[in-house]
Amino acid sequence: MLRVGAERKLIHAVRKALLQGPMSQEALLAALAQGGVRTDSSALYLACATHGLADLEGDVWIPRGWAAPIADTALPTPRTPELPAARRAAAEVRELASSIGIPMEEPVPPAGPVPAAWPGIAEQAARALQEELRAVTDRRTLQDVPVSGGVVVAETTSRKLMRFEAEGDLGVSDGAQATLVVDGTPYDVEVVSVFGNVVTLSVPPGSAAAEKAVLRCDLSWLLSAQSKRLRELVNGGPGFNAEAAAALVTPNSETAPDDLPAFSADHLNYGQRRAVALALTPGVTWLWGPPGTGKTTTIGTLVAELCVRGFRVLLTAPTNAAVDVSVCAVLKEIPELAGGGLVRLGQPSDPTLIGRREGHILIDEIAAKRGEVLAQLRVREAKQSRDLRQRLKVLERRHSSLTAAEQELRLELERDLAEATARIRELDSSLHCVRRQVCREAEVVAATAHQVAMRTLRELTFDVVIIDEASMTSSALAMLVAGAGTGHTIVAGDFRQLPPVVVADTPGAGEWLRRSPFEKAGVAAAVAKGRPPGRLAALTEQYRMRHDINHVVSEAFYPESRLVTAKMISTRARKSRADWADSELVVLDTSRLGARTARKQGVSSRYNLMHAQLAAGLLTAPGNALDTLGVISPFAAQARLLESLLPTAESADWAASTVHRFQGGERDVVVYDTADSGIGVRPLHRWFTEGEAGGDGARLLNVAASRARDHLVVVAALDRLHRHRTTEDAVRRFFVKLLERGQVVPWEEALSYGPATRRITGNITSVMRDDLTGASSAEFWLPRAPLVGLRPLIMPLKEIAEQDVDTEPVTIWVEPDPDGYLSAEAMEAKRRGVNIRPCTPIVESSAVIDDIVWSATGSLLGPEPGVVLRTRHAAFADAVRRAQRRRSEAAPGSGQLGDDCGRCSRTLVRFEVGRRGLPSIGYGCFFCDRPSTQSDNGAHRRGRSRQPSRWVEKATTNPMLR
Repeated sequence: MLRVGAERKLIHAVRKALLQGPMSQEALLAALAQGGVRTDSSALYLACATHGLADLEGDVWIPRGWAAPIADTALPTPRTPELPAARRAAAEVRELASSIGIPMEEPVPPAGPVPAAWPGIAEQAARALQEELRAVTDRRTLQDVPVSGGVVVAETTSRKLMRFEAEGDLGVSDGAQATLVVDGTPYDVEVVSVFGNVVTLSVPPGSAAAEKAVLRCDLSWLLSAQSKRLRELVNGGPGFNAEAAAALVTPNSETAPDDLPAFSADHLNYGQRRAVALALTPGVTWLWGPPGTGKTTTIGTLVAELCVRGFRVLLTAPTNAAVDVSVCAVLKEIPELAGGGLVRLGQPSDPTLIGRREGHILIDEIAAKRGEVLAQLRVREAKQSRDLRQRLKVLERRHSSLTAAEQELRLELERDLAEATARIRELDSSLHCVRRQVCREAEVVAATAHQVAMRTLRELTFDVVIIDEASMTSSALAMLVAGAGTGHTIVAGDFRQLPPVVVADTPGAGEWLRRSPFEKAGVAAAVAKGRPPGRLAALTEQYRMRHDINHVVSEAFYPESRLVTAKMISTRARKSRADWADSELVVLDTSRLGARTARKQGVSSRYNLMHAQLAAGLLTAPGNALDTLGVISPFAAQARLLESLLPTAESADWAASTVHRFQGGERDVVVYDTADSGIGVRPLHRWFTEGEAGGDGARLLNVAASRARDHLVVVAALDRLHRHRTTEDAVRRFFVKLLERGQVVPWEEALSYGPATRRITGNITSVMRDDLTGASSAEFWLPRAPLVGLRPLIMPLKEIAEQDVDTEPVTIWVEPDPDGYLSAEAMEAKRRGVNIRPCTPIVESSAVIDDIVWSATGSLLGPEPGVVLRTRHAAFADAVRRAQRRRSEAAPGSGQLGDDCGRCSRTLVRFEVGRRGLPSIGYGCFFCDRPSTQSDNGAHRRGRSRQPSRWVEKATTNPMLR
């Protein structure tokens, strides 16, 4: 295996060599050697596959995201010669497909107009996608995430939906391709949705239903597909309207028509009716739909009107959940579209859309019925192919001793396998043609935006294109979607809500991927200047938030187009009640608490243990009568802690997730946990420092607050997030209005509602010793201090460790002083056999003992622990363990003994330090080694001669996790 330094050098050299396009393997190895990098084909393949650099097709390496423009000569793809029998099998399938009306040869659609500026636009956007691809692959393209709790939530003849809980950060989006490994067997799956740490997968119907598995995610394929498609279309191409694509990123001063078409829609308000009328006219219509203003209802009516007028519509959104919402709105308006009129591509996150009795809408279900004969034959051929392979394997094991008859049998099996393989390949092609035919015949095709770059929709054209939730769709992707139409495009969304998530920090990525069409075309800037475009339709009457919640959201984030609360809201019944949410606006102020912010496993997403413990007091209150509840946080790690506190008996209407995942959702009661306190992990995240209108902080806070229908509870350290602010920006306006109208509750009051969390005063070691008695595991995180409370706990800690000699059930992480020395109490515990692990810095101050979680504002076992909280909750304790435990990729982690220095015999220290603003891991002797920027492939091992340790860096580059 390559050392880290050598691997990085190889990656850099491969990228440089492939800048000009595909190369044969021999030529690439020669180019690498000429550049001073010697490697073999195996190491080259491993580097390219692991880091998503290129794909090997035949003997040619194709760079990820590369494509020759359509006008150029495409690189030939090597083909395996087919046997005459295989050709006959393919011909039989073609005849069968033709007999049921499935054309195997499609007419090539004409290319649309190509404006002079388009080649430059497409090239810039493709380059930005490549920059993002590089940033993503630098943190490794493939990652394995253990998943558990697998349950089947829906099943059809074509696919099966399974839901799992991920035991790590997934970092993937809806629609991503992945591999589910069950007991060593891999299955190709699609990520349907990710909600918090719960992931729903679309798996093959024949795959095993497993409680535990490993999800292997490829983080790069969507970027590769989009980049490749844009490069193909630099000069335009069949079925692609480059003029329509360019219009989405070009400022336009076009005014609205004087005479808008008339239609009947009494269920819409004036603003919604005007939006539909404007969107029925050709050109680009910008539909600005702030939270709760009925954008989805408006789109449903719009699609129905377009269908009545005979237009064919492509309806897209960035996520499966958003597509499903729009599909349901369309079916509500025009239910007769079911059964083929409306076709939903991809896998829905809403199980009610699967196997609908009122009529199928999923493409797999419609295509399966249309191509039933082909599908049945495909199943039979697959079974025959498996049987043939099994019989061949038996002969292959003893190929050197085969008799003449067995040799003849082997040849016959190989011929039959070749014929079956050809028939399967042709059947797959035929079934693909069935899917294409279903889409061509549909009036409305609904899909996630990235599907437009995939095989099924490629080169299919539509009269009208609708891009919903466009604020979360990158400009680059939106252009590909708009290019499938004629220029009659509706861009719907809210540019004051969350933007697309981007990893790369290059100018190109910021321009083309981080900015949505609203920003790229200058719509957002024009609104801020008080000069909205003529073809902008702004919805202003909202039907979600109570008056006080709406007032705060509107004044802070929509001063140019203030939201008006619909009259029906004041008479709407309150379905949810809780003692801690008796006001529409509640602020749980943790300023005087001094809660610590830490990072999950020391390097990734932020979390605040004490904030979660306060939430436990609220969520376990016996008087809760909550119909729907949303508990949200900006950070994935905090969302996972909050999720663990939700009662398992409650319905899906009780949910916990990140703010990003909750965009588009709503609940009666929303608890928004800011998590960041400015203590521990510093500085504050940009979500709390960039408060200007349109900035990340304002957008995130807007989405969080506007999810609430009846009650909004904000858990925040106001002294850090608000009172120190001097800039009069959107975030400051929000907190000013929140404090004017809301009820401020001190943090202590949260402990009075539920039994889960209580404050411990007096002799905390006595209570902790009782918790340790009979416990099976314990892990402590102790910041620098004289650990006076550790000495009384040494004996119960030893008793836990001696219960299980095969593992290390006790790990005590302690922070050495600035000179590298441990406290006297820690040294005594180490001498007496307790697993003491030095680590610096330690920003946590906590302990997890079986199903009990302890936390403190000072050092938990120090002379001044400060406020100490204790929570008994099994699921919460397990979630805290996962958040705090250290893995052993770069250094021994939780549940493992530390190593000793081979020169001075002192215990090696785990360093969690930051470089260039990113956390990284180091491991070495505080006295014999000094931090360096070198890399290492592993930690020291016992019994080996030890050299001076090097630092092992494991940095996170995902801005969602910082």
